Amino acid sequence: MKDFFSCPDTGFLKYVPQPIQHIVIADKASKLGGKITFYAPEDFETLKTQGVTRSKLSQRPAVDGIIFFTLKQFCYGEKLNFSLLRNILDSKYEVHFARENLSITSSTALDEMFPMLYATQFVLERDEPRESWRQVWDALSPRTDFDNALV
Repeated sequence: MKDFFSCPDTGFLKYVPQPIQHIVIADKASKLGGKITFYAPEDFETLKTQGVTRSKLSQRPAVDGIIFFTLKQFCYGEKLNFSLLRNILDSKYEVHFARENLSITSSTALDEMFPMLYATQFVLERDEPRESWRQVWDALSPRTDFDNALV
């Protein structure tokens, strides 16, 4: 049985709550003949850099792959984070996306999918410009003591 690291999409919470994301990701793991061993969602502050995911990968978890809730998780920065995808695959982990039912198991497969992945970034931006996320980030970002005094 395969073991997977689960990465729910914090930025997608306004559409799909985290408990539902966990169910969808666990279902994807099951269909791949495995189970979720642990999970770590990004913080709102690290969505663009995927810092939590990078940190977990640096610890070399004993898993077969990573299941992200959606490909959109690689598009929160200025451009598609193709280098992180390649880094994950070069580290001998599979990459899966539950929402899109998409799996990438090698750097060669990633190269072949590049045109589709690159186009996906533009479709996502067309459907929902980055500016539309400001309400979510502003509403959920922690307030400082100064901010609380003004409320």
